[in-house]
Amino acid sequence: MKKLFRLKHIFLFSNLAVVLFIISGFVCVVYKDTRSYQDLAEQHLKNIVTLADLNIEKFIENTMSRPVTVSKTMANDSFLKSWMQQESGHTDKAYFEKLYNYLDAYREKYGYSTVFCISEATGRYYYQDGLNKTISRTDPHDIWYYSFIKSGQEYDLEVDTSEENNDRITIFVNFRVENADGRLLGVIGVGLQVNFLENLIRFYEDDYGLSIYIINSSNVQTSFTGKTDNFIGGEELQKLVGNTNPIQLDKSEKARVQWFTVDGSLKCLITSYNKTLGWYLIVEKDTATISNTFRERIRKNILFMLITLAACITVITFIFINYNQMIVISENKDEVTGLPNRKLFLKLLPPFIRKQKKQPLSLFMFDIDNFKTINDTYGHMFGNEILKMTGKALTSIMEDDGLAARWGGDEFIGVMALDCREAEKRLGRLQNELNSRTDDKRRNITFSAGLVPVNRKQGIDQTVGEADAALYCSKQNGRCRTTVYTPDAETGSQP
Repeated sequence: MKKLFRLKHIFLFSNLAVVLFIISGFVCVVYKDTRSYQDLAEQHLKNIVTLADLNIEKFIENTMSRPVTVSKTMANDSFLKSWMQQESGHTDKAYFEKLYNYLDAYREKYGYSTVFCISEATGRYYYQDGLNKTISRTDPHDIWYYSFIKSGQEYDLEVDTSEENNDRITIFVNFRVENADGRLLGVIGVGLQVNFLENLIRFYEDDYGLSIYIINSSNVQTSFTGKTDNFIGGEELQKLVGNTNPIQLDKSEKARVQWFTVDGSLKCLITSYNKTLGWYLIVEKDTATISNTFRERIRKNILFMLITLAACITVITFIFINYNQMIVISENKDEVTGLPNRKLFLKLLPPFIRKQKKQPLSLFMFDIDNFKTINDTYGHMFGNEILKMTGKALTSIMEDDGLAARWGGDEFIGVMALDCREAEKRLGRLQNELNSRTDDKRRNITFSAGLVPVNRKQGIDQTVGEADAALYCSKQNGRCRTTVYTPDAETGSQP
């Protein structure tokens, strides 16, 4: 028993060690796979945002380079310079119509919302439809002009409201107009409605899943203090992206990549400066989609681990139970006959009875007639051969209908899923087989048996006692017979 106890515990601890090893190995693999996936996802995200930043910057620069070129062309046009130099000396309408037609021709050709010209000498603000007004330092709408002139810049791109276009938010390209000796003649430029550019930007936002912002960094003051969907002030950026730390903006040629976390979601931010436009381009990518994919991957890995672990535990448990049963059976098998011993039989009998719910059951006991005489006459080795032969024959006649064991000495016991009448026939077949050995007359043996129907409501001990009583009756009535136990009397039969 101590050996069996040790074997059970060694096997149990071995399987626990295997389970722990599987769990540890799987956790390490999942962790490594998860980290690798996360690193690859972040690198992939960075590549996407970097590529998008380059594409968007190139797209915006190409989109805005034409208005800059057109404004520059007009600023260097000899007609415009000559007209502005002679403006103050003319009052006739035809002279001014030439300018209006000139401005309108550019507006119509390139599809701008407005083309304007401001004279430094008179302060008059002309556009394609006529004279808009005379600018003034006290007018908030005109602050951009004085700020631009003061900056000394050749040109500037600004987001402002357009008075001549119902105060719609407009991107203006302002260009200085100077004569040959560098004297300022005024400013000329074009205006594009801001939604024209923002609609194009929105295409990239939807296509790449990005948020794109533009900050005008020229420091030229305008009357517009609000923001649009994409054009924002520098102080608005930190609030829009949700970062608590200051966002670094610099005018280096290389784009800056910044990572930060907002509400548990990792974000990638790229800021770049376009020297040609004087704008900061900010491209933001939220990793929520990647994070969701990442979390889903972890969930699947954990689920797979649990399923695998459950399968391993099931298999190991199955092996352990069967191995344990094998140990129990091997430790409780009779060495001579190979049949279960008394202890194992009493352990296997209850589940056998429960399994045969609808079948009649019969329990029998028998012992070999005159076995002591056989041992005394031929020796114990021959006696063991008789026991082995009996066990083999008993196993044969049981077929798949029952369970048999060596009860002790020359006594055998068994149960069959048959009624007593059929069970008695089986025992008769066994009696005939054991008593008809032609090869060696010494092996012709008989047995006395007791048979009892199994009553599922009474205890095993009582049933075994009844079978033993019937066996005793067979011996009393001359041996070589089977007696069926009844509560009032026993009946016997001979083969």
